[in-house]
Amino acid sequence: MKVILTGVTGFIGREILDQCLQNPSISSIVALSRRELQPPVTSNSKVKVVVMEDFLVYPKPVLQEISGAEACIWALGKARMPDNETSRKVSIDYTLAAVQAFEQNFLSTPEGGKKFRFVYLSGAGAEKDQEKALWVMQDYRHIRGEVENKLLSYAKDHEPRLESYIMRPGMVLSKEMTIRSLVFGLGPSVKVDALAKVMIDLALHGNERQVLENNDICEHELH
Repeated sequence: MKVILTGVTGFIGREILDQCLQNPSISSIVALSRRELQPPVTSNSKVKVVVMEDFLVYPKPVLQEISGAEACIWALGKARMPDNETSRKVSIDYTLAAVQAFEQNFLSTPEGGKKFRFVYLSGAGAEKDQEKALWVMQDYRHIRGEVENKLLSYAKDHEPRLESYIMRPGMVLSKEMTIRSLVFGLGPSVKVDALAKVMIDLALHGNERQVLENNDICEHELH
């Protein structure tokens, strides 16, 4: 399978990329990046790095590079951004522009009865109820919830060729962590390699659930 990845320079995105490189079911990877990447990523024949000038626009050369891809794992963005305007642009506008471009490009290719799967990395704090008052990080959590709502709605409108999945992990821990501190023990958590493994599995095989909470991710990884 050919897959599209974003956020590959981040903590979670790099783990996703590493596991995709090792996965025999994934034959080709298109990494969409804001900047050029360095070896060993660029020296791997399985990876094609496409530098994006604007994540709102997908010109013909970019669409040609992603042609034939059957899934995208979207790990772009971070919890702390300069302001709400930037947060909305990165979290909502970039994501929706991508899923629309990928789905339309997929429809233009002879893929038969196949589906395009879009796996989105959200977070445990995302709030889909836009009217609900929140004590902590209200704006950011509402923005994350809004993009979840719009992704699921877009997928529903474009069944059965498009499937969207929402990942809502809690605290994402490094692979090396073996002892949970008191802080980590107070809330849900998952190791980064387990999270990446589940996201890749969803891209390859799909799932009955569209939204996976932290417990769902941990249980899915064990199967």
